[in-house]
Amino acid sequence: MPKLYQNISLNREWLYDSCMTKTLIVIWLIGLHAFAALALLKTDLPYRIDRKLGLDLISPPNMGQFYDNMLGSHLQMDGSVEFGSVIFLGDSITQGLNVAAVTHPAINYGIGMDTTEGLLQRIPQYQSLSRASKIVINIGINDLIRTNRSNSKILETYQLILSALPSGVPVLVHGIFPVDERLGFAGFNTRINALNEGIKALADNQGFAYSALGEQFKDGSGNLQPTLHNGDGLHLSTNGYRLWIEALSSDLSAAVYP
Repeated sequence: MPKLYQNISLNREWLYDSCMTKTLIVIWLIGLHAFAALALLKTDLPYRIDRKLGLDLISPPNMGQFYDNMLGSHLQMDGSVEFGSVIFLGDSITQGLNVAAVTHPAINYGIGMDTTEGLLQRIPQYQSLSRASKIVINIGINDLIRTNRSNSKILETYQLILSALPSGVPVLVHGIFPVDERLGFAGFNTRINALNEGIKALADNQGFAYSALGEQFKDGSGNLQPTLHNGDGLHLSTNGYRLWIEALSSDLSAAVYP
């Protein structure tokens, strides 16, 4: 092969390698910036990775302005909560509950996206808990969906929550509601069932009442009934809340507290 063609061939190879290197660098930079942007938008990303790997090294993140605003609103009215109120603690499922339809006086301290760890941090800030006639708790689904904590870690935190509640105030502990696994929650109900067994044991040991109402929400396959969720397989529909309100009203008026 003439030397001229050899040089052209070598130059082409050099240009190809150079272009490939530049392309890989550009792809890497784009990926790096995309990851950084995701980390900014999803401030719990390092925490989620930590939980996914089962390390449990990173503390739960602040859930952002929404969480701060909700907690701030709670604390603004906490000092004026009427003596003898029934106080509801939980996540978005509790937040969506019309507690006035359950009993009166009643206060809803549910915050969407909250976890057992978040609730544990909130409890000492609610001075009204010591003035409550009853406390109702429903928490834990976000520990599975948002943070993927192990069942043992969730139950450890649940024990701390129950121990942090003021003594002498009756407590009704609700098991975690089932989900509709057909909508992207495959395998969750097995964990929920195991968690509820553990939560019931903790409630029994603490002398608190426990509600297994979630069983009434299941269809024949063990999933959350389609008519009882709002279409996402997780949050309750109007029919779901009506069923829960009816059961809560009965539980709170009955002599179910040790």
